Amino acid sequence: MTRISPTGLTVLGLLGLLGPLAATTAQAQTPSRIDDVLVYPGGAQVTRLATVAAGARELVLHCLSARFDPDSLQVSAPAGVNLGPVQLETLPRERAPDCGKSPLDDDIRKLEARRDAVAAELGALDTGLGYLKALGSGEARATPAAGIAATADSIRKTAQDTLARQAQLRRQQEEMDKQLAPLQGERERVLNANPQWRSLRLRLSTAREAELKLSYRIAQAGWAPSYRALLDTASGALALERLAQVSQQSGEDWKDVKLRLSTAQATPRVGVGLPRPWTLDLFKPQPQLEMRAMASPPPAPAPAVMAPALERVAVAGSRPAEQERFDLTVFQGSHATEFVLPLRVTVDSGTQRATLTLGSETLQSKVIARVQPQTEATAYLVADLARPAGSWPRGTVQLLRDGTLVGSSTLNVATSEDRLELPFGRDDGVRVQVEPEQKNAGNTGFIGTRAEQRYTRAWVVENRHAAPVTLQVVEAAPVAQHEDIKVQAQFSPAPTTQNWRKQPGLVLWEQLLAAGQSQRFTAEYLVSAPKEANVSGLR
Repeated sequence: MTRISPTGLTVLGLLGLLGPLAATTAQAQTPSRIDDVLVYPGGAQVTRLATVAAGARELVLHCLSARFDPDSLQVSAPAGVNLGPVQLETLPRERAPDCGKSPLDDDIRKLEARRDAVAAELGALDTGLGYLKALGSGEARATPAAGIAATADSIRKTAQDTLARQAQLRRQQEEMDKQLAPLQGERERVLNANPQWRSLRLRLSTAREAELKLSYRIAQAGWAPSYRALLDTASGALALERLAQVSQQSGEDWKDVKLRLSTAQATPRVGVGLPRPWTLDLFKPQPQLEMRAMASPPPAPAPAVMAPALERVAVAGSRPAEQERFDLTVFQGSHATEFVLPLRVTVDSGTQRATLTLGSETLQSKVIARVQPQTEATAYLVADLARPAGSWPRGTVQLLRDGTLVGSSTLNVATSEDRLELPFGRDDGVRVQVEPEQKNAGNTGFIGTRAEQRYTRAWVVENRHAAPVTLQVVEAAPVAQHEDIKVQAQFSPAPTTQNWRKQPGLVLWEQLLAAGQSQRFTAEYLVSAPKEANVSGLR
């Protein structure tokens, strides 16, 4: 394969143009099409195919988007094709009227023709009504008394039918105007999105028909991950679908292309320099220099007017974002991964967010009804599963429980270690009753040197489902941060762990609660500290 880049053709091509390419618009150009697009978080690599005939001496392409980076242009050809210099020219829209043709033009012309036909019929009906009015007034003077009633009735019926037909045509006209407005607006938007067009001419020689590949980078594109989680609470099966939201405003429609999505992103720092030597020396004071430094007046402060001036410039030069902007930080910490869509897709220029399906994985989870009674007297369903393998950049996840949408959350696999949890909303089948907290204060120790505070908490959890549930109750117990503060705790029943997720004070009960069964949990704390101490955190 032979590759050529315009960067290496600066002398031969870009600076040695043989003539303005605007005059070539009347010449026959080689048809080309976009075949493959690789989308990055902040850009895209577009591959365009063009076929040249045997014996061709040049490749001419018009009406290319002016938004691609000329320095990124690469041309590759099969063996036996010799590539020469490349010429590029950017033309304003007014100098390339043929490039402004839109796929909507045919639909607009058809609607306009139908509207013109309706307008012509309305005009004809107006003429007929005028004739009927004139005819009626003339016959009223010439018709015998016996025939006036019949003539008037005939004119009335004809006029009535004509007016009814006029009303019908006006409604049709209004409906066509409603259909035309968005089409004309879309065509105008497409035209405004391409204020300039680019033409390309490549010198070459080939003895046989060959297909050339032209690839270039654009910055007006990007994608972000999103997910959909579907939980079956009966079996614990969790279908996790990968989705991609793609946006592009390149000025070119991607029609029936092979689309690939990459998590790799360009970074301003691509390498690291050598470390600075670590030098050691003895400090040598210089008193005279120090005295001069102390005697010198402090530097004058910078004028206070500079910051507001810069701020005004920034505000005045700001422009609304041309394209949909994605949060590129979602790809931090993830390895570069490429997703290939199985089918060809179409993403038109100007698309804000096109949602594409990348695939689905079915995982097995443990469905848990979790209660944090000191936070809320409600049980929430949680799907606990092993951390899925592969690259899962952080993104929004839509949560569906037994086919019903319950809300959305954020999937952040990078922060999880071995397990991943996804919340699935309230579980109204688990009833939680929080008993009033009991508090008692007193003194203890030699002549009452220590103050004590006793807390008693209790909760009753009832399973109203027809099947057993895995119940988790989480309690935050007091944790002493000073050696003079003593905490004694008693729990009933005995908790599963008092250091849940390696966090001191997080007490966890986990048990299988049968259908219709209820369980009472109690926690009793005795906190003591020196009587004169001011203990923070007491409730």
